[in-house]
Amino acid sequence: MALMTQRINSALKLKFDTGVDEFGEATYKTKSFRNVRTEATSEALYAVVEKLDVLQQHTLTEVTRDDESSIVHIED
Repeated sequence: MALMTQRINSALKLKFDTGVDEFGEATYKTKSFRNVRTEATSEALYAVVEKLDVLQQHTLTEVTRDDESSIVHIED
């Protein structure tokens, strides 16, 4: 049985440190960018993140990419 995986959707998420709450716990805010090109490389996405980071009020703490894929059975 042959299977093929195809990326069908991708999103970029940036997590920012927004300080601490009244209990001294760290607080964060996440900004998501949906409909990212599925063929975009990690290097290309991080280059965009670097440009966006300088425009932000809070410190960037994490960058993630969420991909959704389709698994298809290929007939032999």
